[in-house]
Amino acid sequence: MEIDGSGDESAAAAAAAASTDPGRGRKRPPSPSTPTPSDDGEDSDDGWAVSDSGSEEEQEGMHRPFTVDDFPRLSSDHSVQTDALYDIPHLRLRGPSPLSLFRAFNDPLTDKRMHWFGSYYRLDDESEITVDNAGTVDCLNGCWCLSMNLLQFIDLRISGYCHTQPGRAKIFGFFAVWDDLEPLRNYVFRHGIDSYEAVSVKTKTGMACLPLTSPARGICITTRALFEFQLCIRTEDSPEAEDEPIGETLIERCTEFTNILRSASFTKTVRLYGEKCGLDVKFALLVNAVQATVDVEIIHSPACGLNLKLYAKTSGFSDVIRLFRGVAQSGRRIRSLVAVVRRSHLDLCIEGSPADIGLGEKLPCVRWEHKFGAGFHRTADEVVKLGDFTTISVKVTWKAVDKRPPPKG
Repeated sequence: MEIDGSGDESAAAAAAAASTDPGRGRKRPPSPSTPTPSDDGEDSDDGWAVSDSGSEEEQEGMHRPFTVDDFPRLSSDHSVQTDALYDIPHLRLRGPSPLSLFRAFNDPLTDKRMHWFGSYYRLDDESEITVDNAGTVDCLNGCWCLSMNLLQFIDLRISGYCHTQPGRAKIFGFFAVWDDLEPLRNYVFRHGIDSYEAVSVKTKTGMACLPLTSPARGICITTRALFEFQLCIRTEDSPEAEDEPIGETLIERCTEFTNILRSASFTKTVRLYGEKCGLDVKFALLVNAVQATVDVEIIHSPACGLNLKLYAKTSGFSDVIRLFRGVAQSGRRIRSLVAVVRRSHLDLCIEGSPADIGLGEKLPCVRWEHKFGAGFHRTADEVVKLGDFTTISVKVTWKAVDKRPPPKG
């Protein structure tokens, strides 16, 4: 397995110091580039800088990256696809590690009761995890909390997509994760055809970054987790009925990531090869982790609104997790969830400036950063002042995802 990084040891040290069925597309998309550390930032000198899409540079060399046209998708049979991954020469030199792709659950040819993953997950239940049914723990009569291995999603990017329409690509659909703690969907990306996400696509690499949705609880991975997804592009409005827009599927199916039982946390980027594009998924597997619920409320903002950016880093990793970016007004509340290794820390960054009111002047941008120590049953409150124009309340609540049952007798 190709490991992109590890932050467990550095995180612990910092916390101690602080004492706290296959086919081919009609068009050949461009070759997806392999992400590099500099791809994530607009300015490598700024640890909080992020970009909306990947690098424009094409990867050159003896082992070029796979494209969606030449990656072998032999069948939807689990063993055939798994074996194929070990037969590809120079696999690790051809881009992010590929994962096998299997039929989606809503495929008319698929019987959910006979699906390969049907014995591990309740595929007939497509309801979602919400704040009300999330399985976190409040220990009122003694603490029996147990930290868990949790997945924290960092980045979701379309790669190698040939975007031929004018303007930005209008992406809709979903990316959900099933774990073995509770048989419900954790949505990481979810947009309807009318609430699509307009994203910029790089011309050479066909890359576009999709903003993530925060799940209602930490995604547990004791042994395995299932990724289920259907991403589409809104192409044009129907000529017969203006209220029925047309969409086209870019990539659909499911795959499973299996925990290799490492003792240290790590980050990893995997690539899924569809018919019209690839999908790069970057996540962290955090060992002995708890979840931090980040509640942000805009107490006061300029009358014109606030251009707000809310970013996080977890457990000593340098990867930036985008929690929110957009315009917010006074009274707006934003809730996000981040998994963090216990006895490590969560870094938060807030940037804000008055929304553009069309005066053509350069508006001031103010940044606030803070480090929160992770633990059980801990709450931290901060009042953030962004210059003289904005006041923000920040509350971080720590909870365990599951608990150890109390001893008998």
